[in-house]
Parts: sequence; C-alpha cells; structure tokens
Amino acid sequence: MQTAKVNVGARKTDLVRARARGAGAPGLRPGPLVKPGAAASAVLAAARPRLALADLSRWKAFVDQYAGDQLITLASLLSLLGLWYLSAWLLPSSVMPSPHAVVEILWQQVQGDTIWSDVVITLGRIAAAFSVAMAVSLVLGFAMGVSHAAERFFDVWVVCLLTLPSLVLILTIYMIVGLNDRAAILGAAVPVIPILTINIWQGVKGVDHKLIDMAKACHASKARIMRSVIAPQIAPVIVASARFGLGLAWKMVLFVELLGRSDGIGYRIEFYYQMFNMGAVLAHALLFLVIMLFLEVVLLGMLERRLFRWRPAQRRL
Repeated sequence: MQTAKVNVGARKTDLVRARARGAGAPGLRPGPLVKPGAAASAVLAAARPRLALADLSRWKAFVDQYAGDQLITLASLLSLLGLWYLSAWLLPSSVMPSPHAVVEILWQQVQGDTIWSDVVITLGRIAAAFSVAMAVSLVLGFAMGVSHAAERFFDVWVVCLLTLPSLVLILTIYMIVGLNDRAAILGAAVPVIPILTINIWQGVKGVDHKLIDMAKACHASKARIMRSVIAPQIAPVIVASARFGLGLAWKMVLFVELLGRSDGIGYRIEFYYQMFNMGAVLAHALLFLVIMLFLEVVLLGMLERRLFRWRPAQRRL
C-alpha cells in the first residue's frame, strides 16, 4: 500500500514537471512557452483602453460641469456687449455711446477724486440702509413665522408697504424727516423691508417640525435644537434674502440720492443727465455696477459656499 502511494506521488510530480517544460503529459496538450513578464504586459495592454475611456469620461464630466457653465456665462456677456454695440450703431452717440467710448470716459473719471468720494458716500448709505432693512425684516419674519397672532397683525402692514409705490414712500419720508442722510437711509430701507420680510417669513414657516420633535424625543436642549436643527434649515433663506436685499438696497439708494441728496453716485448720475451727457451717466453706472457685482457675487458668494459646504450640492462646486 505504501509503495502504491509513493508511485502515485511520483507520477504527479512528473506530470507537474512535464507541464512546466511544455513537454505535455498523458491527456494534456503542450502549451506554448511564456516569457517572463509577458503575462503582465498582456494584462496592461488589455487594461489600457478601459483606463483611457475612464479618463475620457472623467474629463468630459469636468468639461460639462465647469467649462460648460463658464462658456454659457461668457456667451451671455458677449451677447450683452453685442446688444450694446448694436444700440450704439442704431442710435446717435449722444443718446447711446459705444462701450469703448464709455470706458474712455470712465478712465478719465477714475483719475480724479470726485468719483471715488461719491462711491464711498454711496457705499456707506447702502451699508446703513441694508443693515436697517435686514434687521427689521429678521424680527418681523421670525415673529410672523412663529406666532399666528403676529402673522395676522403684521400681514396688513406688509401688504400695505408692498402696495405703496417706492416713490411715494421716499417722498413721504423726505417730507417728515427732511432732506438729510437719515431720510435717505430710511427711504432706501423701508421699500426693501416688506420684500425681505416675506422671504424670511416663508422660510421660517417651512421649517420641518418633525425634525424638531425628533430632537426633543432625543432630549436635545433648546440651544442644540436651534443650532443643529432649525439654523441649518433657515440659514439658506437668510443668506439668499441678504443677497437679494443688497441688490435692492443699492438701487433704492441711487434713487433717493437722485431725488434729494447733493452727493453720491445717484446725484452725479442725475447731474450728468441734466447736462445730457449720457457717456458720463453710463460711466458712473458701469463703475458702480462692477463694484456691486464684486460685493454680491464674489464676497457674498464665497461666504455662501463656505457656510453651506456641508451640502452635497455645494461640495460638487
């Protein structure tokens, strides 16, 4: 019995050696000799097309997500510039100067001190008016969103302020307070308050109360509920309202400066309009537009991305 086991083991050993030599064995066909490293090369060659396709799809996704948006933005800006040039070609230069003519006038203006002093004055009024409007809107919006009695009481106020024309509100404030900076700030803030109040009010009403009940069931403190449950739901609405309110505030400040102030960008635009100098009008408007776009898109946009980087939509940006 032991002799038979030894013979079987020897036969298996001979069979393995025969395969390694490629000489074959009973019932087996001799295979071709494989050079060292050839198998690895074959595997890499087969994997290259798949790697190339993966890189191509990844690059295509990057182009679709980022470059596509940039191209659309560039096309939008070029279309606006083309419409401006078309309007300048169809209308007299005294009515609609070309973009390069406006840039030349703006370059001459920025070399002096007058335009920069007007910019500083107007930015100060915008900051004050925006702060007043945002503070009042936060108080009213939260009160109307939390309390049913406050909602019924202030609803009439908000609707009346929305219905009255901004011109009537500004002139009324000028008549009551006088032609001074306080009246200009109030006149710019009051028309913005009802719009921001409605946004914040609806945001507070949209809070998911089931999450609050779940947090209470887990014995979370009121501070923890406010910080971890309510604040993440309301913060996007507040930031969006702030960006929207800033745009409204600077438009209203220019309007109140045009009506009742003797300095600022709004006053300067009205002055050059009376002189029928549309080039200077557009130059001042263009400079302030660039400044406000920087504040709203760059600074507030960076703040929004930083505050909401935990959201999946923001992580992909």
